[in-house]
Amino acid sequence: MDAFHSIALLYPEIKELLRDRNYTLLKQVMRDSNPIEFADCWKRFDEDERLQIFRLLPARSALKLFEILDIGDQQYLLSRLGEESITPLLENVSSPELVKVFHKMSPRQVNKMKSLIKRQEAVSHINLMMKFPERTVGSLMHPEFVKLEPRMTARQVLQLMQAIVKPGQKEHLYGLFVTDGEGKVLGSITLQDLLAAPEDETLAVIMSSVEGIKLTPDGGQDAAARLFSKYNLTTAPVVDTEGRLLGILTAKDIISVVRQEATEDIAKMVGTRAVEIDERSVFRIVGFRMPWLVVTLVAGVFISVIIRAFEPVLSRIIALASFSPILAGMGGNVGSQSATIVVRSLALGQINGHRKGRTIFREMRVGFLLGLIYGVLIGIIAYVIYGDRYHLVFSVVVGVSMCVSMTTAATMGAIGPIVLDRMGADPATATAPMITTLTDILTILTYFSLATLLLMAL
Repeated sequence: MDAFHSIALLYPEIKELLRDRNYTLLKQVMRDSNPIEFADCWKRFDEDERLQIFRLLPARSALKLFEILDIGDQQYLLSRLGEESITPLLENVSSPELVKVFHKMSPRQVNKMKSLIKRQEAVSHINLMMKFPERTVGSLMHPEFVKLEPRMTARQVLQLMQAIVKPGQKEHLYGLFVTDGEGKVLGSITLQDLLAAPEDETLAVIMSSVEGIKLTPDGGQDAAARLFSKYNLTTAPVVDTEGRLLGILTAKDIISVVRQEATEDIAKMVGTRAVEIDERSVFRIVGFRMPWLVVTLVAGVFISVIIRAFEPVLSRIIALASFSPILAGMGGNVGSQSATIVVRSLALGQINGHRKGRTIFREMRVGFLLGLIYGVLIGIIAYVIYGDRYHLVFSVVVGVSMCVSMTTAATMGAIGPIVLDRMGADPATATAPMITTLTDILTILTYFSLATLLLMAL
């Protein structure tokens, strides 16, 4: 049996053991299981069961599980576990993981947690990281790092690493940084560099330049992710304004950030929240989705008012009603396509400055060309179906409306995220509902306005 699936398959038995309080057998199951398996099934257990499972796990497994759980689950465990269970966690969990949780807690709760940490150096690191807001490099960096001097030899560094690096600090092996007497970063080396170099070679000779890859603690995580991607980094130094090394950022940290933000962006683009993925309460899910659906409902009512204003036109050419859903749907689709591309380009840093105007113009041309193609197609279809009842102008109205709708939608799909980004808001915020709603309104207005002109021509 695949170990990955074992906990999922044993879920009913584990529930029964918890219900019967058969902790002896349950501990055996815990000891033979990978904590990652419990993380995969974590949401299937209720809160009390999760607490019992965590308490029964071996210390190392509990630590591993804690580090891979969501922040909400981590916060819940810290609030419910006793001090005898919390202290080992706080002593061994990495500073970035703790800071993520502490940012979600009240100052009083944070102070209580810090009072349980015996190592003052760890408390100092946490205090340093807590100075920086969430989603900044400073709140994500590892303040613990190995201090190396340029005069040290490859053999000395390898001996030092063997002596001080613990199993839980493997990120230090991926990249090391050389500093001068003032703590300013001079260069970087990797484990491969050390192993390949002669034993007596100094770091001053081995090290590589770090120009262009230094990060500042108040910098955004998005910019850091782009830097890691551009230079294919495994680690990067975080420095203060004078170039002194404050900590290191690892690729593992960035991957976690990118994954989290991608999930959040997808959720925001459809007008909900990322936490809905793991949410089990139907009522909470409804609460997440309601705000933008209310906006959509109001817009729908407004569209109904517009259609009512054109009721005389619609009563004379009832065929107009058969094409309005097609026009609105095509406009909404092309608008969502443009918005998705622009949001992703903004996230990757590919749109900035003068490129924003060019991007909007490009999407407008794309929308016009698509509108022209589909406008001709829908115009022909309209003529085939209604050519014997209405003048050729009817088909032209449908075709032109399609072209205008898709051009407008693509343009708005590009402008919306760029404007939100310029205002300092998340470009992904409800992009799809917003673009679709505005496109529907403009499409219906254009369609029936042209239809009014049609009546004048007939």
